[in-house]
Amino acid sequence: MKEFITLLGVAVENYRFRRELRRQERNQLGEHSWYRALDQELNRTYRWSNPFTLSKRAKRKISLPKEDLIYGETPLLTAWSILSDLGVDQADHIVECGGGRALFSLVAVSAFGCSATSLEIIPSFVKKTQRVVDRLGLERLEVLQSDILKQPIPVGSVYFVTATTFSTVSWGELEQNLISAPAGSWAVSLSLPLSKAYWKLERETVLPFSWGENTVYIQKRRPVSEPS
Repeated sequence: MKEFITLLGVAVENYRFRRELRRQERNQLGEHSWYRALDQELNRTYRWSNPFTLSKRAKRKISLPKEDLIYGETPLLTAWSILSDLGVDQADHIVECGGGRALFSLVAVSAFGCSATSLEIIPSFVKKTQRVVDRLGLERLEVLQSDILKQPIPVGSVYFVTATTFSTVSWGELEQNLISAPAGSWAVSLSLPLSKAYWKLERETVLPFSWGENTVYIQKRRPVSEPS
């Protein structure tokens, strides 16, 4: 009973946190037509299918460490803040590794005119994100069903990766897969920085996510000849 009460308290606190974040998001982005259109379409697409439930169901069918399929989201406001900080524009190509609902990519294309590729292993997310893309006419966003630990990662100028729920083994595999990133490209990682042998840490900050505040690392791919 004591454990149940503790978990209930955590759930209530997280609900309050997300509600306040939602309020801030609407206050800061509500005047933008891209935000209103995207927010409305996401609500429509996921009205009868909670993304956290979709992720939970996928655990029974996809052979990955259970930590890798713990679901969390990057709020639209947080994605907008990170992309604004990077100063992205139409010349940038965003690669979102483990997209979920692809919120980071959707903001990049809708608000900044970037091209983007969202890589996601769960078929239901891929299908629903493609539906959002088609309805909003976001032709510069490609949605691919992909295992980011095993399959080649597309070339981009900005990579968005989340270490928060990855197992140690899976994070190591993803780091190896990202070695192919071109020199000078950016990587945004949550919870953990990428290997300093290949990436130079430029700055870090703390921003809100669906589970609470999290450290965000902004890194740049080193030239091959540059020492760490």
